[in-house]
Amino acid sequence: MECVKTRAIVARRANYAESNCMLTLFAENMGTVSACVYGVNGKKSRMRTVAQPLCFAEFVLVKTKGDIYRVESAEIIETFYPISEDLIKLALANYFLDITGDVFSAEDKNPLTLLLNTLYALAYKEVDINLAKAVFELKMMQYSGYEPNLEMCIKCGKTDGISAFSLAGGAVCASCSTPAMLPLSSDVIEAMKYILNSDTKRLFSFKIANLSVKSLAKICETYILSKSDKRYKSLEYYKKLM
Repeated sequence: MECVKTRAIVARRANYAESNCMLTLFAENMGTVSACVYGVNGKKSRMRTVAQPLCFAEFVLVKTKGDIYRVESAEIIETFYPISEDLIKLALANYFLDITGDVFSAEDKNPLTLLLNTLYALAYKEVDINLAKAVFELKMMQYSGYEPNLEMCIKCGKTDGISAFSLAGGAVCASCSTPAMLPLSSDVIEAMKYILNSDTKRLFSFKIANLSVKSLAKICETYILSKSDKRYKSLEYYKKLM
């Protein structure tokens, strides 16, 4: 039987039978993988912790039938445990997992790296939760091929007088803007440029005023929802808690 070793984060867990579960893993160099864990609910099981959503570990997987694997063993790298103690952060993390699942593939490690770095910031850094959400959404849009044009008006090409954001994909000047577009201030533009131009390890190394965070958050959420054309129940639940 084929045996592979990979680092992966547990995205979802579904219990079946009395003590077994099926995990959805976002695995490096493999993409999204389904892997079963037998006897996970037993008192002596060594897999009880690793078989929890958000657990990042090095897995040894054995291929069984079709595209299904069996977890042979796993060594925990990070559990992001502080997130599980905060209901709002946990809800936001589940939203991040849903977005990652839409774009993650074996060929592109960037979404997984972004997910891990954002979860680390949520768990261990004093980062504004709305800012973390906006950063994640915008960076994921970049990885998905929807990086907005912030250098000039996407309607006429002017580089000055930018005042709005169009869901068509970028900045718009005052002359071309419409009431339906989202207001875009200079500090929000600079924050968005920083996010788009930074690697994942430096994403949260900037400051922005609270009022601008709200504007940034609205733009990023509206933009990602417009491009995904989906309803995320995890997002709706998160917003109920806020």
